[in-house]
Amino acid sequence: MRFLLIALIGFLTLSGVFNFDPGPMPGVKIKNALMYAIIVGLFLRMTFQRYRIQLPGMLTLWGVLVGYSILTYVLIVLAIDYPHYNWLSSGMQLKNQMVDYMLLFLVFFYGLRSTEDAVAVLKVLLICLALSHIVAVLDALGYVQIGDIELRGDGRVQGTAGESNQYGALVALSLPAIAAAIFVTRGLWRMFWMAAAAFTALTLIMTVSRGAYVAIAFAALLALYLFRRYVRPTKLMMAVACTLAVAVLAVGVAYSLGFGDLLGRRMLGSAVKTSDLSGLSSGRTDMWVSVMGTMLEHPLTLLTGFGWNAYAAMPFRWNTHNSYLLAWFNLGLPGLICTVLLLVVPIKVALSASRVANATVRPHLIGFVVGTTALAVALFFVNLFSPWLFVWAYVGTVMRIAVNAMEQPVTAPASVPAAAAPASRGRDAHGWGAITSR
Repeated sequence: MRFLLIALIGFLTLSGVFNFDPGPMPGVKIKNALMYAIIVGLFLRMTFQRYRIQLPGMLTLWGVLVGYSILTYVLIVLAIDYPHYNWLSSGMQLKNQMVDYMLLFLVFFYGLRSTEDAVAVLKVLLICLALSHIVAVLDALGYVQIGDIELRGDGRVQGTAGESNQYGALVALSLPAIAAAIFVTRGLWRMFWMAAAAFTALTLIMTVSRGAYVAIAFAALLALYLFRRYVRPTKLMMAVACTLAVAVLAVGVAYSLGFGDLLGRRMLGSAVKTSDLSGLSSGRTDMWVSVMGTMLEHPLTLLTGFGWNAYAAMPFRWNTHNSYLLAWFNLGLPGLICTVLLLVVPIKVALSASRVANATVRPHLIGFVVGTTALAVALFFVNLFSPWLFVWAYVGTVMRIAVNAMEQPVTAPASVPAAAAPASRGRDAHGWGAITSR
């Protein structure tokens, strides 16, 4: 299963970064075939082996979110019939987004059983993300031209996610995870992860995404508070010093590469030209007020939403630039609550696991808490679409590490007879076990 998941990561990267999505025919892609093959394998495994459901809260949240999306989609098609609502395109988006995102989380979480396999898959995923960031920087400097990675018209770097703000959110998620790998490796691998972290920090600077800057700064400060008891002061101070040094170096390199004027305009220009909230937010507050005004004209939608992908059928000029507001507009409170909790629950699980995990996986869990917190903050300023494929693969993999860390068997005292240990009926530490006849 490990090799199938690694192959799936490879094809996700080829599709998202290099715009190479092979398949025998349109709509039938290798990455989808791999994902569905893994799902079939999981169903077969559950059929022939006992299995204990883990993280039931996540499954419940996904079930509610996907089920409510399907329900509202059916109601729009059969009863509401919005003008300009493309039912075929919306149906494909429902499958490619909600359903596939849920399946990605499930295949990476349930497809992995041991911590060793999960760490190996996690490293492959981080290597692919790091390479995509390196390619983005090289492309921005004109050394390569690969796939859809290119500079925007205003000079900002785009990458795996395409649009700079989305890409900035993905980089903010991956930067702590890549930096965490430095603390669990030695030799040449440590040198690689240090270089990858430096390139990732440089990429973040070159996206000039203010939302991503705010997100990573907030997440870093929160991490200093959350993990103050679990990291030795010397290591904490070393990590802070290294972070500041990398940040200063990344900013300096960005300035030397010609991004100084762009950084100045983006970071200071709005504040100099205007002091009103709309100007400081690049017009985001005006968009939010317009969306909220439409919902207030139909108060019931504050609870129910307008239905799956209804925003695309509305005469708005711009997107919401706020993932939470878009979820609320389309799917009401069920969609908003599930969207928030699908990020909050993994953060809480990883935080709890970091307190009992061993030193070989604790940095990965800490990096996940910091990165996912940064993503949750960045979503307040951007609509995220394609990066979700990498996000849920990452979440599923780290949740396997976290659950295994919390459920690792406790060694019984020597005075306790072996027969006194609870019978697991052939079940391993990850909830799997062979069927026994009764």
